[in-house]
Amino acid sequence: MPSPEQIRAAVDAYCDAYDRSDKDAFLDAFSDDGVVIDPVGTPAHTGREARAAFWDTVHELAESISFEVHHVHICGDEAAMVFTINARTGAGGMAIDAVDVFQVGSDGRIRRLAAYWDMAAARPLA
Repeated sequence: MPSPEQIRAAVDAYCDAYDRSDKDAFLDAFSDDGVVIDPVGTPAHTGREARAAFWDTVHELAESISFEVHHVHICGDEAAMVFTINARTGAGGMAIDAVDVFQVGSDGRIRRLAAYWDMAAARPLA
């Protein structure tokens, strides 16, 4: 089982990859067969190639995406991150409140990410 420090480091690496728009860092934060379900209820993106395609699709929608992390709760081999997604386009963009649930392996890499958010609750960025 990963330590709480390993779990926090995995969550931080994921957030940092988004903040820097670093696709390789995003991909490397996951185990080789890691899964992204974003948002929950949509098809899973399993494996590096599928996660890379997911990244490309998401980043076609905004010029930049950053996270405003409010809290990370760590329990066992999982973490729940409460945060706001800030997706910027031109002079505007949108903010969406979200919760991501991470399962982290003993190697300190993300095995599964489940994202919970609702586009109907998006609001304009100032």
